[in-house]
Amino acid sequence: MNDKKQKYLEQLLMTIEVQNRIITDSKNFDSATKEAFINLSNQIKELTKSKLTKVQMKSLSIELLTFWKESIGPEVEMFWTELKDIGVDFERRDELNFALQKERFRRVDQEIAARKHWNTIKVLGTISDRFSSSELTRISKIIEKDENTRLEILKKCLRKNSIPQTQYYKFGECMAYFGQCELFDSYFNKKEVNQLYEIWRNFKSE
Repeated sequence: MNDKKQKYLEQLLMTIEVQNRIITDSKNFDSATKEAFINLSNQIKELTKSKLTKVQMKSLSIELLTFWKESIGPEVEMFWTELKDIGVDFERRDELNFALQKERFRRVDQEIAARKHWNTIKVLGTISDRFSSSELTRISKIIEKDENTRLEILKKCLRKNSIPQTQYYKFGECMAYFGQCELFDSYFNKKEVNQLYEIWRNFKSE
């Protein structure tokens, strides 16, 4: 194995160890999610024992890094900080920077993660090193706008006691957002929450 391939392999294996440690210690992942991460790590480690081309190793790194490149949260910040500290130079795709540029997040799962974790991560050095005070404020406003937009969709459906045909998937995203971010109690009473779920269950496509 040439030096470049050997270095890439070593970085891949170090990345696996960082992932395993962070996932194992995390309080934000349930047991099933942790097990899935560890299983992926073990599968990739096993594959690295074969004679792999550089392209094959890059393919494994893409599989390993997908979550860390596309997610938002304290573990994500910790992951990239640790890689930098140990000299692993895999490229990061910063979803917070994407949100700043586009004034929105790429997907609903990223909106959920941002809403859940922003108050925790915005005070981290890794965040303040990357973003100015005004940029942090803009991100906060983007998160707030997401929440308000989804709230208005749910309120509208509640008033009409129905979901517009064109809004079914958006409604589902809103329910997932409010459920995972534990926001229902902040805006709705128990009867209204039950009504929202009833509307969802009774939806019929035309």
